[in-house]
Amino acid sequence: MNFEEYKNAYRVEASRLCLPDELIDFILGYAEILFNNGLPIIYDQEHFSNLVGYQYEYLLSISNASYSFYKEYHIKKRNGGERIINEPLPSLKEIQKWIAVEILDKSVNKYVSPVAKAYVKGRNIRDNARFHKNKHKVLCLDIVDFFGSINYNQVYSVFRKFGYNKSVSTLLSNLCLLKGSLPQGSPTSPMLSNLIFFHIDKKIFSYCRKNNIMYTRYADDLSFSGEFNVGKLICFVSNLLEKDNFNINDKKTKIISQARRQQITGIVVNQKIQVPRIYRYKIKQSIYYIIKYGLESHLQTIEYNDKPITYIYKMLGQVNFILSINKNDQQAKSYALFFRDLLIQHKY
Repeated sequence: MNFEEYKNAYRVEASRLCLPDELIDFILGYAEILFNNGLPIIYDQEHFSNLVGYQYEYLLSISNASYSFYKEYHIKKRNGGERIINEPLPSLKEIQKWIAVEILDKSVNKYVSPVAKAYVKGRNIRDNARFHKNKHKVLCLDIVDFFGSINYNQVYSVFRKFGYNKSVSTLLSNLCLLKGSLPQGSPTSPMLSNLIFFHIDKKIFSYCRKNNIMYTRYADDLSFSGEFNVGKLICFVSNLLEKDNFNINDKKTKIISQARRQQITGIVVNQKIQVPRIYRYKIKQSIYYIIKYGLESHLQTIEYNDKPITYIYKMLGQVNFILSINKNDQQAKSYALFFRDLLIQHKY
């Protein structure tokens, strides 16, 4: 149905309900903005509840006390710290997936910068790294608590920018937030972060283009390469981020010359794009010990306490990561065959 057909059908129904012409024109004007943006037309909060299939009162309970609708998990980081994951309960996750698919994902082409390489279909970690191949200098910046730094006003402004009214934007924002910020573990958080960072990406890209610097961003990792004044660039980016409540993690700032191994989000970019040698060596070493001593003995030696099949899937994931960077890597293909055979043995 095109909008003209929608408009005519709406006028017939609105006239039957004796709505004044001025109100009908106002409502259709609002609807046309959303229709032209390729977004679902949502008139009010109760209309939204009908669209997602949950009672309005239930949505209000989530909106007013979202902390009751999450499970918190703690995952160990490589550096010894912990990452907090807040997973929404099934009902809230279903609602958030609807928002992500029907609203957020449809706004990628217009409101997500091409330099953003994470959370977008067709873009990936390899795509992020390839722009920095064989460059004179690489600068990597990391944003402190990326999702946690994004607040209600920033999320609300996204939905208002799309064309939704204040009432709808308020509900949508509350359904996507936990204690006033984006929760790590929610289906809506990744794309919202890209949408909120759009104007920052745009300003950084403009600065970099003028100064012949390559710039890409993978979630909270900002990567720069070329020949440039490091201090000047960091100062510009830092000041820009602070205006929107973001801060650079100084401990993770890396400046790498071409004489050293240059890595972008864990991928070496000096001469060709590849995973680090140590990453590949550890996989090769694991295979050696499994062949020599057997899987169970190997897992005991490394004090792996989970199920053997979980370990196999983990190793397959590491091998597939190598192949995602270089699909023609023959050695990695042989590793994949080894773990697939091992998987079949332990499945049956």
